[in-house]
Amino acid sequence: MFPPKSFNNRTPRSHDMTSTITRCMSVLALAGAFLFSAPAIADDEKATIDKKAPEFTLKDTAGKDRSLEEFKDKIVVLQWVNPDCPICRRVMENGTVTSMIKDCKAMDEDIVFITINSTHYMEKDTKRNKEYLEKNKIEAIALLDDNGKVGKLYGARTTPHMYVIDEKGVLRYQGAITDDGRGKPKAKNHVTETVKQLTSDGTVSPTTTRPFGCGVKYKK
Repeated sequence: MFPPKSFNNRTPRSHDMTSTITRCMSVLALAGAFLFSAPAIADDEKATIDKKAPEFTLKDTAGKDRSLEEFKDKIVVLQWVNPDCPICRRVMENGTVTSMIKDCKAMDEDIVFITINSTHYMEKDTKRNKEYLEKNKIEAIALLDDNGKVGKLYGARTTPHMYVIDEKGVLRYQGAITDDGRGKPKAKNHVTETVKQLTSDGTVSPTTTRPFGCGVKYKK
């Protein structure tokens, strides 16, 4: 006959389950603490069409603080950029952006163009951001969104993602730079059309389009 099996060293099943539950609760508690340590941006603070554009202050490539308030009473165009994004490079290099700026300034010489880089690994690379505009002869103010807060505040999803703010500080357009993400030469420029409408009867259509490009590389 075989000797009887010994169960002296076995842990009771109920104890195993209790330990597992305890560990799971600890992990969930830790995760919850992490999630709630950085409060989400409230909906009423986010950029919304036909409402006041959210204020922000960011440093330019010279290390100077620049704020949206600085450009009040002027039409402001925001463009999210990333020098590593091939779609962003295409619109910067093929004349899409330079033509847009030229055409818009012909309608309103005081219009302000601002590029914002929320790419997490370029947050301190002022030299590259500056050279990116200079190389492509882009006449715009280059700002660095160190922690991606402004990008998330505006809901920037791609590079490029465009925003047009009118003289009263109201967001009037957000979305794609043109109506063709494939880069056709005769694509309609949504920003140019928006500025044309703002400088005529003030009625903007469309106010929102789907942006195309690379996803914004936010810090996690």
